[in-house]
Amino acid sequence: MPPRLTSRQIFVTGVVLAAIGVALALVTDGWLTVIFQSAEVPNVIAGAIALIVREICMTLGLVLIGASVLARHLDARGEVGVNGNDPGNPAP
Repeated sequence: MPPRLTSRQIFVTGVVLAAIGVALALVTDGWLTVIFQSAEVPNVIAGAIALIVREICMTLGLVLIGASVLARHLDARGEVGVNGNDPGNPAP
């Protein structure tokens, strides 16, 4: 059974993931340059993992924000009833 998320829930999830990506970018940029300049391989791997997680959060957040716009458009289109009638005001 597919998950049933509203466009608002998709949008909020996208904003939260994008904010996490931005926060990781602000926090990790300084120490990632120090790690990548060092010659220690385990630190470089840890820095690369942090960089990948940051990019995944940012990208997925932006994709979900875009998907929420599409979901809102599809939800608005689905509100028209059979034969073009408004479901809130059925024809007599």
